[in-house]
Amino acid sequence: MAIFQGIEHVAVFSTDTTRLRDWYVSNLDMKVILDNGAGVYFLLMGNGSMIELVPCAGPSVCAGKPQVKDSGLRHIALTVDTQDFGAAVHRLSEAGVETIGKTPHQFPEGLATFHFRDPDGNILHLISRPNRLSLAVVPRLADAPKDALIQGIEHTCIIANDPEALRQWYIDALGFQLIVRDDGHGTAFVLGADGSSIIEFIQAENNIGVEPYKAQGIRHIAIRIGQADAAQGAARLKALGVEVLEDYKALDNGVHLFFFRDPEGNVLHLVGRSQPLAK
Repeated sequence: MAIFQGIEHVAVFSTDTTRLRDWYVSNLDMKVILDNGAGVYFLLMGNGSMIELVPCAGPSVCAGKPQVKDSGLRHIALTVDTQDFGAAVHRLSEAGVETIGKTPHQFPEGLATFHFRDPDGNILHLISRPNRLSLAVVPRLADAPKDALIQGIEHTCIIANDPEALRQWYIDALGFQLIVRDDGHGTAFVLGADGSSIIEFIQAENNIGVEPYKAQGIRHIAIRIGQADAAQGAARLKALGVEVLEDYKALDNGVHLFFFRDPEGNVLHLVGRSQPLAK
């Protein structure tokens, strides 16, 4: 049985998390489920996806406004039903989002995308597919937003200098499996053991180097792990030679954490909880 279960949340660092929180809630059908009183918020979506907003002091290497194929943890794709895609695009257009490139775009196989930026300049996109990428039905959580137009995170994208080598590392080190090698547009997808966590890998066109650990932007992917397996998981990753950012620790509240970088410098962390944030 896999000890690395899947993606628990994706973190976005911001110099104004309250402003970003309000925008995500108003425009992307998210619900605040945790507020620590110091600017950290967890936001829940209809399919159980979570985004963490974390305060930061400084800009990213790309000054908070990355380009689509700059190297690094680069976009979050939000899933929308095919029949709701037009309404979702209209809502975001009415909200005045900055669009990226030629968008929306309709592909012959029924895929539709709409690329845009949030108020901090982070890249997001809507995606609707005739068929799901994941191999399992995502659980619907009782306290998730109901009847939401924008349902949740379909995948998180890493723009890689060597996408084949990096995705193989995610397969070997973290137990993901390859589900799409090339969808006709030069991309590949891997799936976590939970049957719903998906990461996309794309070839970088511009290597911007390694972002500071807590710089502004889409900054880390949290990998869910059982409490009993957290120490073992951290030890396994250290044996593989990962760069450790914060060594394994078990907090008084029962949360187990381990922060590290993948081979291209993207920030990941293991998280094991006594109780899930969204039940």
